[in-house]
Amino acid sequence: MLQIEGLEQSYGAISVLKGIDLRVKKGERIVICGPSGSGKSTLIRCINGLETFKSGTIHVTDVHNGERLRQLKDIRREVGMVFQSFNLFPHLSVVENCMLAPVKVRGVKRTEARERALYFLNKVRVLDQAKKYPGQLSGGQQQRVAIARALCMQPSIMLFDEPTSALDPEVVQEVPATMVGLAKEGMTMICVTHEMGFAREIADRVILIDGGKIVEEAAPAQFFDTPRHERTRAFLGRVLRGHPETARGLAHS
Repeated sequence: MLQIEGLEQSYGAISVLKGIDLRVKKGERIVICGPSGSGKSTLIRCINGLETFKSGTIHVTDVHNGERLRQLKDIRREVGMVFQSFNLFPHLSVVENCMLAPVKVRGVKRTEARERALYFLNKVRVLDQAKKYPGQLSGGQQQRVAIARALCMQPSIMLFDEPTSALDPEVVQEVPATMVGLAKEGMTMICVTHEMGFAREIADRVILIDGGKIVEEAAPAQFFDTPRHERTRAFLGRVLRGHPETARGLAHS
């Protein structure tokens, strides 16, 4: 489904990604974690063609992520993206936000696009908000609408860039619960997150990126219980000290 080889990215003299190699099979759920500035978000933005990388190769399904506009359009048809800050169009209703891309990009008729939008809004449990505008919704509701909007394009892969980081603590669990449902239905997912309980519950593999490199890549049980690298142990220690509720969740798991 996804193949990355030798991915390099830099901003001026600052090297952000340093030879990333990654393969993701259909239906796999990959969670990427790491400290701020480690290159996590840059990696998934390169996958979706939101950033032009310096060197290396990315293949999504049968499409090579090169610089030509047609290739980028093909990539973005196959890859759904959910951002930290929702990025909904404030002047469009919830259902219109979900209809826009299928109509404009895939050429879907408006009646079909509306049916599809209502279906996915129901799937993420915000169907009752369909006629409202983003400003009338809570943060958790807006993020679930953003997930529905991405699903309306029927992508091969879903990318999540720290989808709970902008949410209030009281609603932060709404979004992982929605993502768990998608994962259990077989959606191929790559998620950048610090929600370690979520990672342990749904991930097939957990990856730690630090300094632009993959430091550790393992199944959740090994990653959390017997990590191989000291850097991973130090990262987990800091995350769990800062989020005691996550530590309790992992212990319970």
